[in-house]
Amino acid sequence: MEFKVLQSEFSRALLTSGKSILSRANLPILSNVLVKAGGTNIEVVSTNLETATRVKMGAKVGSAGEITVNGKLIFEFVSQLPGGELKFEKLGEEVVISTKGYGARFTTMPPEEFPAIPTIEKGVSIEVDSRQFVKKVSRTVFSAAQDEGRPILTGVLCEINKNRIRMVATDGYRLGYEEIEMDALKNLPSMKINVPARALGEVAKIISEGILQEEQEKNEKKKINILISDALNQINFKIDGVEFTSRLIEGEYPNWQKIIPSVFNTKVKINRVEFIKLVKITSIFARESGNIIKLKFEPSTGTRSGKLSVLATSSQVGSSEVDCEVGIAGKGGEIAFNYRYLAEVLSAIDDEEINFEMNESLNPGKITGTNLKDPYFHIIMPVRLQS
Repeated sequence: MEFKVLQSEFSRALLTSGKSILSRANLPILSNVLVKAGGTNIEVVSTNLETATRVKMGAKVGSAGEITVNGKLIFEFVSQLPGGELKFEKLGEEVVISTKGYGARFTTMPPEEFPAIPTIEKGVSIEVDSRQFVKKVSRTVFSAAQDEGRPILTGVLCEINKNRIRMVATDGYRLGYEEIEMDALKNLPSMKINVPARALGEVAKIISEGILQEEQEKNEKKKINILISDALNQINFKIDGVEFTSRLIEGEYPNWQKIIPSVFNTKVKINRVEFIKLVKITSIFARESGNIIKLKFEPSTGTRSGKLSVLATSSQVGSSEVDCEVGIAGKGGEIAFNYRYLAEVLSAIDDEEINFEMNESLNPGKITGTNLKDPYFHIIMPVRLQS
């Protein structure tokens, strides 16, 4: 087995394939990537048995073959090499990589030990603009649960119905909602799938790390092809020579709509950057007291504008209170949140101002942007205030 390939392309392929490599794999073969050469292409494949990544690129193939080699080590070496063409050659039980005075040997494992990567024979295919995909995913995945103790909540519920995909993620303390609307969806059957949030996040990173940059350089728009198996147990993402496959999460997703209030008695418009600043300042003290900050909304009077005060207190460190002018409609009130939840959603929205809505101190709060055409919203459950 022997081929020549550009260092930049091979390094990017190894970086991308690393998305499906476990840092501490129980099976040594899962720390490896499978490198296949044939025709005028090579493939770099990785898997952790839950997800799999396949990257295809052009190369000068001298002799076909396949091997497996430690993915992390080979990436660390290749990424440090100078640009240009490098040579990849199998010699006995080793692989030799060389270019311009640099060279290294890597031990290999038999390719027969590498797990078979499942393919989706039949399924529903969807094409989505890559930039839209990254934006929608980035605004929902952080709301999914990290705790594997509730596996159903570690995914993003995707409901396909009529001409839209509704995306919902929640960890029980917050909920993010997004929509992708396309006429091309009208002919698809209605379905619900639960996609692992980690998998969606990795696909968004793959696109952001290289493909979106290429779009800007070439002034072109790329689409990501999504294939959902008819059995609703697998999903495949394909874009620009990269394939990412993941299992879907089985089980019934909770009724998320019941936690969303239908009406609010207080509505506030806040400058987003100013709000982030207030949250960051008070978080210095909140970190010592369970990450809790209190929001106090005071409606405008005849002599002053509406005011938002953000407070945090720690018996060990001290306290902080900061405020800013806001527009308030309604009665006002107080409510407390985990500051991390606020910081994350405020960073996910790119509008200049945000809308915050609430009822009483123990009812969920709702955050949206000010663009009425943007369907995104975020619900945060409050923390009980101590009297």
